Amino acid sequence: MNCRNAGWMGLCLVAGLAATVVAARTALAAEAGFAEVWAHAGKTSAVLYWQTPDISTAARSYVEYGDTPDYGQRTPLTEEARWAQLHWVRGLEPGRDYHFRTVTVSDGVETRGPDRTFRTAAYEGAVVLSATPDGSPLVLDRPGATYVLGQDIVAKGTAFTITAPDVTLELDGHKIVFAASTSERVDGIAIVGRHARILNGSVVQGDGGKDYSAACGSSWKANGLELAGLFLDVHGPNAHPLKLLGSAQGRVDLHHCHFHSTVTKIESRHYPGNALVRVDANACELSIHHNLLTEGCHRGITVGGETLSKSVRIFDNDIRHHARFVNGYAIQGRLGNGKIFRNRIASTGRAVHLTDANIEFYDNWCSTKGHMTLDDMPAKSGKWHQRRVELHGIKFEGRNARDCRVHHNFMKIVQPQPDGEWDYVPATPLNLACYDPNAMNEIYENTIIALTAYTKTRHGGYGDSGQWAAAIYFVGMNKGKSEPGKYSAFIHDNEFVSNDAFIGSHGGKEHVSAEHRVRIERNTFRFGGCPTQGHGVFYGIPDSVREPVLRGGNRFPEPGEGAQP
Repeated sequence: MNCRNAGWMGLCLVAGLAATVVAARTALAAEAGFAEVWAHAGKTSAVLYWQTPDISTAARSYVEYGDTPDYGQRTPLTEEARWAQLHWVRGLEPGRDYHFRTVTVSDGVETRGPDRTFRTAAYEGAVVLSATPDGSPLVLDRPGATYVLGQDIVAKGTAFTITAPDVTLELDGHKIVFAASTSERVDGIAIVGRHARILNGSVVQGDGGKDYSAACGSSWKANGLELAGLFLDVHGPNAHPLKLLGSAQGRVDLHHCHFHSTVTKIESRHYPGNALVRVDANACELSIHHNLLTEGCHRGITVGGETLSKSVRIFDNDIRHHARFVNGYAIQGRLGNGKIFRNRIASTGRAVHLTDANIEFYDNWCSTKGHMTLDDMPAKSGKWHQRRVELHGIKFEGRNARDCRVHHNFMKIVQPQPDGEWDYVPATPLNLACYDPNAMNEIYENTIIALTAYTKTRHGGYGDSGQWAAAIYFVGMNKGKSEPGKYSAFIHDNEFVSNDAFIGSHGGKEHVSAEHRVRIERNTFRFGGCPTQGHGVFYGIPDSVREPVLRGGNRFPEPGEGAQP
């Protein structure tokens, strides 16, 4: 076996060993109910959700159900292996008890959960909805009313407009096709009224709909909102499964949904960009949790707004987005004072972008990959051009990225051998561009892996960043002198794995200086797999920055273990 093949096996082994840290942590979480089962029953349907116990694993699944513990019926087996499982059960009778059992399927082995029950609702006094004869929108204008959809519907443009406050829209497992035959921009469910609840069903874009349509959307009107048990799917240019444009207010709770997109065309990778979930959350209490996010072409979750939200909590989401444009992060935006935890990010694209103060990012499992070039803004000619840019895992950026804590995460970027389709960009799982020399960010007790299958490295600048990997990478960390006792970042008690550089930068004092202090102490640096030709502990790091690292109680590989200072 040659070094390349043997080395690639070594890369996988190292990644597996490092993953045991997270596996042990999630196993403990499972014992405490982390792999929770959630059920919501409508009038003739139910939606069921659960997670596999270990966040680092994925499985296919189905649900057995019936009116006795013998079940007798089952949902279809899911097509893809995921950490989170979401199923709809239809054709039930109102006001009855039903038994169900969750089943996960992994490597041909079926694992069954215990018998559980739910009871379908009677919804006495609810308004039963059916399709309009001409496919025009249904207007929900009765304050405090519960509306129950009684059939699948196809709408020419918008399907529902919620104008009254405190409306509950129970889709009861039905499918809504919106924008079936319109050339206008429309929202499948347009939210105007305050404190709307939308539950249990599918909202899918048809063949029509102008740019920036959305399955569920609101423009400057979102004030209190709950979405749960929904499948939202779009495909048109710049479309969003969920778009709350403007200043959302009140409590916005998005949970146990599947946000899905096959959009491939966007207008700009800056504003507004494109996302599976976009919430402009200036004045709201935002919770995004226990969701699946799939595909798309740019970002997963984007939190927008001119000012920070009252609170942001993003947790227990299974994110598998596919960035085809520059700056395609799984989670990004105005996240200040937020908590981001227990998310599984297994995306093609970047993981998380930290650009505000007092963000806590912890207990997440991230394994991402990128490719050679991504589309960038149209050039003066009007044509899109391509850039080869680093694949960020955890990215700090800007002067506002301060007082953040990143801990107990598993962050892995393992770039496989290039082939006819993919030619992978440099891996930077911890990328620091926090420009305040006194930012006081803290990064600790994480497992961070940067491995490349390239034998020969090549380093370039922005737009053609080359072929290499670095576990810690500095960009623009030379913006001034840290005050006594302060630092830009304190990186301690982590495990870093690389087969190229452990600590790197674009090169010299242009991007990192000792005065802009970064404390790197008590970390373990391990060498994984077959080394690149240019491997080493440092790349592009001046002696004045190297010396405190070498004196900082860090453990580097012994002779014969791999890279050396």
